Amino acid sequence: MISGNAFSSNTDPALDWSLRQRVAVPDLVPGYFERPALIERIMSTDHHIAVLKAPGGFGKTALLAAYCRQLGERGIPAAWLRIDAADDRVIIGSYLAHAFRHAGVDIPEPESNIWSVVGDRAELLLRAIAAHAEPCALALDDLEQLTDPGSVELLSALLRNAPPNFCVAMACRELPLALDIMEPLLQGRVVMLTAAELRIPPQEISAFLGEHLTRQELTAIDRQFDGWPIALALHRNSSRGNASSQASSTNLLGNWIETRLWEHLSTDQRDFLLDVGLLDRLDPVLLDEVLACNDSRYRLQAMPEFDGLIQPFPIEDSIASVLHPMLRRHCSERRFRETPERFQTIHHQAALALERRGEMVPSIRHAAQAGNPELLGRLLKHTGGLQFWALRGQFPPEEFKAFLTHDVVRQCPRIALAYCWMLAVTDRIPEARHLYEFTATNTDGFTRNPAGDIRNLRIDQFIVKELFFLHGCIPFNTAEFLSTVASAFTIVQDDDLEPDSRTLLNFGLCMYENHRARFDAAFERAELVRQFISDGHLPTFTFHFDIQLGNMAMAQGHVHEAETYYLSAIRTIKAHQPNEPVFEVIGDMLLRELQFERNRLSLAMVAEMRLRENFTRPGITFAIHASESTIISEITQYAAGVDGALAVLTEMTEYARLTGRQTLIRHLAALRVAMLACAGRVTEAERSWRAAALPASDEDCLDMQAMNWREMEVISCARLRLYTARKAFGAGREFAGLLLRVAEAHRLVRTAMRVSAIAMTLERCAGDMDAACAHLETFLRHYINADYARPIVREGDASREVLERLLDSHPDGPIQSAASDLLMMIANTKEKNAAAHFTDRELVVLKLLPDLRDKQIATELSISREGVRYYLRRIFARLGAHDRREAVQRARSIGLLPQES
Repeated sequence: MISGNAFSSNTDPALDWSLRQRVAVPDLVPGYFERPALIERIMSTDHHIAVLKAPGGFGKTALLAAYCRQLGERGIPAAWLRIDAADDRVIIGSYLAHAFRHAGVDIPEPESNIWSVVGDRAELLLRAIAAHAEPCALALDDLEQLTDPGSVELLSALLRNAPPNFCVAMACRELPLALDIMEPLLQGRVVMLTAAELRIPPQEISAFLGEHLTRQELTAIDRQFDGWPIALALHRNSSRGNASSQASSTNLLGNWIETRLWEHLSTDQRDFLLDVGLLDRLDPVLLDEVLACNDSRYRLQAMPEFDGLIQPFPIEDSIASVLHPMLRRHCSERRFRETPERFQTIHHQAALALERRGEMVPSIRHAAQAGNPELLGRLLKHTGGLQFWALRGQFPPEEFKAFLTHDVVRQCPRIALAYCWMLAVTDRIPEARHLYEFTATNTDGFTRNPAGDIRNLRIDQFIVKELFFLHGCIPFNTAEFLSTVASAFTIVQDDDLEPDSRTLLNFGLCMYENHRARFDAAFERAELVRQFISDGHLPTFTFHFDIQLGNMAMAQGHVHEAETYYLSAIRTIKAHQPNEPVFEVIGDMLLRELQFERNRLSLAMVAEMRLRENFTRPGITFAIHASESTIISEITQYAAGVDGALAVLTEMTEYARLTGRQTLIRHLAALRVAMLACAGRVTEAERSWRAAALPASDEDCLDMQAMNWREMEVISCARLRLYTARKAFGAGREFAGLLLRVAEAHRLVRTAMRVSAIAMTLERCAGDMDAACAHLETFLRHYINADYARPIVREGDASREVLERLLDSHPDGPIQSAASDLLMMIANTKEKNAAAHFTDRELVVLKLLPDLRDKQIATELSISREGVRYYLRRIFARLGAHDRREAVQRARSIGLLPQES
């Protein structure tokens, strides 16, 4: 509370408590989250009026109180007044006088005769404020309660005629219409903070909740609460992981919505909100049709106090709105609980209305909520099965499953395959494979389709089978998969094939050819797909298309082309489907692989990204798992040693087993073998090779008919490292030659560069520096065009020694320039690499961390304890640590702090 004069002695003691509730700054609430940036905006000297305008629950009162406390700390008196609906001109004038006196401004006693002698109370207050001379402020809370015309005019007069030393901050759900702030607004002396500024942004959610969140958790919480402070606060106060506490939190929010947010709504307005909350969007035309009325637009506009909880929502060429997700949830639950028959009726009408518009995805969702199996079945059949969903990158609703009886699967197998596809994409792969086999049995191997032609059923089968392959659940060379692919090659040539079906088949065959490293054939298929999606009407499909082209370019060493495709994919998905974070994560993962391979990301920078949190995210294919697991194992070895990295590989292998990803299991086994071989643990490496049943011969390691190119690359590189560790230099030399020929034949530039770097190390270990230099020179010729520096940097001392030898003997030219560039990269010490992404101040705080507590660090650096905690949060995030001890331990392991003596 800001210090000031006590209430006058002749004030009725019985009124002291009620007066304090109105004119005393509220005490700091437990768990208050400081928002200094917003406080500074309110306190800016460029304006004299600050308005905090947002619906209930956006922390307006708390922020206004923090503003007053900040003023008090600066020696500026701040009067506080909470408005009440019963306030008239006389009451407001009296309370304002009490508020200013309480803050320390010399105002005549409200009960003195001067208040009746001077007719204009605003003028009396303004005289006293001007006489105060020093800066002072007024904070008005619950301003929307001000309805008396005389009271509004009094405040308008204060604002119009405010002296230079006086500023006002107001918090309200809606400004009183008669309150005149137009003149200062036009003069630029008003700052307005709305719900958009007051909501908790994603980057502050972890700090607000007081806990570390994975990126996946952060995205989920941001989508659920959309930054609504009251909902986040109730979530924070509940015990995470405790179902009863979470339910209690939800119930408390519902109670708050009913008693506080909706306290001034009429029964009719409340019922209207309960109805419209059942729809995905608040499109007035759609609402009129569903609710059988003609005034939805005006009824929505008649509730301006909900502006911050009703967000714009783009549809086609117009703009609709959408309720805040927590508000929608409350409306849906309340409507179902109170009138379940109306709940089902509205969903049923919405499904029909959206079907008439051709919006089949939301129509199916509403039909599922309506609990009408006949309507749901008709809509599902109307979509045509899996192809409809795959083109749009969307899933059938979970209610799909209840519809899938044995009879439905037999009569409508395409519906079963659509659900099978959804299961696979959401990481329920064993369940998906079981449903696939069940459908195959009931269609005589997909040769019988009672609900339509066989061709569409075979196309759907190919899509599902291709998805199993992309997730690493089946190998290339199974008879069934090869038969399915051959069927797809035949069907795609049919002249009467629908454009949608042809596009899906060509895209699936493009991915198939890409994984087999037959890039010319893959690109031809890609060009056929491009013709169909060039108008941008399928953004999700366009995203996956760019991802495939980026993969192809990356493998062939077309670095800038790959980066362009990945960035285009990320931009597309951000623009069109910002609420589907898994797609953006996929783009980020592949872009990170590209930058890591180019050595554009230091190990310390990647270590802070907490990659393992996304590894088990549903929807991740083998290619992305392969890229991430390679990086994760390397940075873990860097931070926690070989055993720590082996433990992480074990965790990832268990995940691969649980989800039936056989190809990923082999990939992880190859990484384990390579790591053990590099560490000189040859016996363990050989045992791991046999246990994983990796290929027994050199030829089998290079069999591109049985493996995709990523699998061939990792297994072959592991075998080459094992030859080096065994000191089987002759056999290793011969295998390296075979491997390089395969890589060159398939234009696998990245693979060739990795093999050249390992072969260089093999020859250096064998003592043949000329042969080592020859392999290095081969690497450098690729490096000039494709700057994949990581393979050479990864070899460490061996690379440095051979690079120096090459520079001594090689004439000037591009090779020498490339060698010098790489030598400079390798020359960076572990400490410099570790410190690359820390600010100077963070490094200073980190160095004090082992010996000083927070308060001592604050004293040492002359900053606040909150400032120390701010830097600690950033340090913990960069190191992937949860506490001080773990942060110190990890900092020592990567050279940021000296080891304990």
